[in-house]
Amino acid sequence: MSAPRAFRWAPALAAALLAGGCQNQGERPPPPTCVGCGGPAGISIGFPTTPGGGGDSGEEPEQGGASNSETVTLQGEVQLLFDNGRFDSGEVLTDAASIKSTRADGRTSTDTWNGKDAFTVADLPADSTSWLLVTPQTAGADAAVTLEPVLTQHANSQGVVNADLGVVRESNIDTIFDLLSVPVQRDSRAAQVVLRLTSRSAGSGLTPLSGVSVKSSSAESIAYSTGGGYSDVATETDSTGVAVLLNCPAGGWPGALVNIEFSGAKSGGAQVRAVTGAVSLVTIAL
Repeated sequence: MSAPRAFRWAPALAAALLAGGCQNQGERPPPPTCVGCGGPAGISIGFPTTPGGGGDSGEEPEQGGASNSETVTLQGEVQLLFDNGRFDSGEVLTDAASIKSTRADGRTSTDTWNGKDAFTVADLPADSTSWLLVTPQTAGADAAVTLEPVLTQHANSQGVVNADLGVVRESNIDTIFDLLSVPVQRDSRAAQVVLRLTSRSAGSGLTPLSGVSVKSSSAESIAYSTGGGYSDVATETDSTGVAVLLNCPAGGWPGALVNIEFSGAKSGGAQVRAVTGAVSLVTIAL
């Protein structure tokens, strides 16, 4: 069995596309976290902190990538996430999986993860957010089809961005449904959206954000990670910063948009993609 591997709340693992909303009144929003606040919409991302991805600090880089190319290549491993309520650590997925994203020319770019060698997804748009869909190929494996956004802003001199992708366990999602106080049946035509809410502070990277309430008219139910389990009675995130939107309307690749609102410790709004039958895994910095 592969050794456990910790995920950082920063960069290589995930990204978030904020579509609108502001910080709490009186706070000074660190751009571009606050978008739609009197200016054009932007993005808030858990960035790679060094060219080629994967630094430890998680600090937001300056605008502009290391490569002048209009396209980049994404390389990395696929991690099967542990059922720990935080979706922040895992081990190498030893089964095969297909990976696809949208190329800069609008066509689909694909590759195969074979369980050991780095995947390579080519011709992605540089300085952008690419959504990667990982589809495990082993029937009956405890691994869900998982959709993640990754920022391609900082490539190395060869035009490569290094970023691992996470795969959520099917059993983890089933457990969330089992723990709901009001029974809800998992809909195979819908999508499940795992939100990892974070705060960004200078020098400390991204840290889980507690005290945030999540609202979405698209979700049939919302469960928060709490006390080692999940609860639809809880009304805000705990120290894990995790909220899960259940049975969201979705679409075939590249998916449909789900609108989300945040209030409480921080406020704002977001749009995330949802693909039929998949789990969207998104880290949002508020």
